[in-house]
Amino acid sequence: MVRIPEHTELEIDSVISRQNVAKEGWTTYYVDGTNGNDANNGLRWETAFKTIQHAVDVAESWAKIYVRDGTYYENVTIPSSKSSLALIGESWKGVIIDGGGEPAVRVLSDSNVLHRLFLKSTFTGGNLVALGNRNHIEYCYFEGMWLGAYVYGDSYTIKDCEIDSIPWGFFIAGNYNEVFNCKFSSSNIGVKIWPSESFKLHDCQISNASEQGVYVVSDAHHPFIYHNNFISNNEQIHNSSTDAIIYENYYDDHSNIDNGFGIATEPYTFTGGSDPRPVVCRNGWLVLGHGGNTIKSVPVAGSYTHPDDTNEHDVLEFSAATQDIHISLDVSALTQPVEVREYEKIDGTNYRQISLKIYPDDFDTGTDAITIYFKQKNKDYKVTLKSTATEGASRSIPYVYRTDGKV
Repeated sequence: MVRIPEHTELEIDSVISRQNVAKEGWTTYYVDGTNGNDANNGLRWETAFKTIQHAVDVAESWAKIYVRDGTYYENVTIPSSKSSLALIGESWKGVIIDGGGEPAVRVLSDSNVLHRLFLKSTFTGGNLVALGNRNHIEYCYFEGMWLGAYVYGDSYTIKDCEIDSIPWGFFIAGNYNEVFNCKFSSSNIGVKIWPSESFKLHDCQISNASEQGVYVVSDAHHPFIYHNNFISNNEQIHNSSTDAIIYENYYDDHSNIDNGFGIATEPYTFTGGSDPRPVVCRNGWLVLGHGGNTIKSVPVAGSYTHPDDTNEHDVLEFSAATQDIHISLDVSALTQPVEVREYEKIDGTNYRQISLKIYPDDFDTGTDAITIYFKQKNKDYKVTLKSTATEGASRSIPYVYRTDGKV
């Protein structure tokens, strides 16, 4: 997964601004576990602090704290007396906070941002314990022996996080919380939705859970679970809520016979309910038909192997397209930025380039899918990828596409 946003500082500023906590004189602090010293002033990398907790202790609300890659054996607490702090790790999986037998991070206040942190501990109550409101947790990785994250609060945004091989993934209670574009793998329960109102779970992959991929308790009201991939879970969903809204997910154990619009002909049933509109392939919601006068083809799913080099390679080619074409590439396996080109054939073997974009800069960084649309012109098209740096190994890139036309 590409984890190198080019505009991290702008993104963090934007999040804090949206929370209406803008304040003149924001202070930025720096932490370097190898070369820092808590006797420093922490205002530059050259005078960085050594520990994250010391930076939090010194900082006032609205401060940003940048943390250099390394392993920090700490139990970081953001106290209730401070809010709107941003803890920003240098790289994906690079900043490891090992809490030992206590939580790696406790958040006791509101409107904070945790960005690119690797949280691990042996504490039964969670690597992350978050009890405030309106906190943002993004691009974080969780490793440990018991529970990835325990969240009890309102209006959380949790995105682009990964949990792998922890017995319990995320346990979340509170109102209007949202989890999206996350990956949960090899837990007993991937996500457990505790008492809440209007919880949202979407665009996630939940796989290999030994018990349930998602468990919804009876006091969870109006949870909204949509556009997720459920793969190889013992029980995909266990629902005890009487008003859950669950639709357009992919389930690998469903019959998945296409009705011509990307939806299975039969609903998918699970304990406590059903999904009336399951999609027929992974990420299938990205190329759904919209009804009306639109005729959709059956979606085509496949995989392209991207070589370990910096040459340009053809991914897909389409001959004499007489219908619109919708393509989605799952690029979560890539670790380096990639150039995405679209071509239209002029004659013979000659193509002209009609688009060049860089992933992730020119795409929505909240998803690992590249979506491409060709308007029908009865021409040949192709899509190519070119890595800007070698990957270190070839990468598998699943894709799905379909065509549609008007009648």
